[in-house]
Amino acid sequence: MSRALIIEDDDALREELVDLLETWGFEAVSVATGEAARAAGDGPYAVVLCDYKLRTENGLDVLRSLKLRGCGDAPTPRVYLMTGHLDLTAAARDEIATLSLGLLLKPLSAGALRAIVTGDTA
Repeated sequence: MSRALIIEDDDALREELVDLLETWGFEAVSVATGEAARAAGDGPYAVVLCDYKLRTENGLDVLRSLKLRGCGDAPTPRVYLMTGHLDLTAAARDEIATLSLGLLLKPLSAGALRAIVTGDTA
């Protein structure tokens, strides 16, 4: 079973993401803070979903602090940042492109999220 790490400070959204990923066959590890993410370990994870604006930290800072390992055939996890904010600087967008596969805008569509986390783009 593939593992997923969810770093999201909104309790309701975090629980919904856990439910969705478990439905799609993932073992979901969910945390509300960067500190908890670091305590959860570096993996192995197939997918990492991280909120961009956590209560006490920036999601980019959290991702930089993790040394993520992939699982299965994937050597590194598929990492995505999530945000409801569109007021990102060019520097932030550049770093998002460097540290992740992309930025997912909230509210997330379950169908689009499933395609992204499972790699099923058909």
